[in-house]
Amino acid sequence: MEVDRIDNLLERYLHLLHQYTTLREQLSSLQTGIYQNIARANFAAERGMRFGQDYYDERMQASRKVAITLGGDQDVPAFAVTAGSTEAGLAQSEKGAATDNGARDASKEKEEEEARESQKEQRKDPLRWFGLLTPMSLRQAQAQSIQAIEQVIPKLVSVDAQMAQVEIEVRRARKKRAKAQAAAVKQEQEVGAGAGAEITV
Repeated sequence: MEVDRIDNLLERYLHLLHQYTTLREQLSSLQTGIYQNIARANFAAERGMRFGQDYYDERMQASRKVAITLGGDQDVPAFAVTAGSTEAGLAQSEKGAATDNGARDASKEKEEEEARESQKEQRKDPLRWFGLLTPMSLRQAQAQSIQAIEQVIPKLVSVDAQMAQVEIEVRRARKKRAKAQAAAVKQEQEVGAGAGAEITV
């Protein structure tokens, strides 16, 4: 029955809507905390020192990647955030080149690679751009930003995609139900017209 299918779809949509609303509230709370902590850090900063995007430089780069996978019967996209950058690929290619040349000892190469990775990780951490004594409020702002980027936003976008798919399915089910009802009415009219003709004869 199309009516049962529509009811099930609407029930699922309400569950998704509840998840979406909860995630939006979490994101809003995190964003508020981020801005408050950055404001606290700026208030307590030394004269002439400011924390914010206006003071980023050429070191600014993405430290997270978005992975999109298609799942389910309707191929609904699911979003996830992973850590990493293009530097990891470069390090891997450098390692392959060194191995092909056979010029370096394996243990020495491993130590050098670990040292390079450690330096890269330190350079990629934006907190290190502002000196060694980073305010706690700035660290809290970073933690909240990471939580928003890695956990809340991917779930929010995934739920939004699922809601859009359910809306499409509801529209299709309603059209199918309307066609079935129209066909049933037409059949009743034809049967009624045939019965009337028999009575007249």
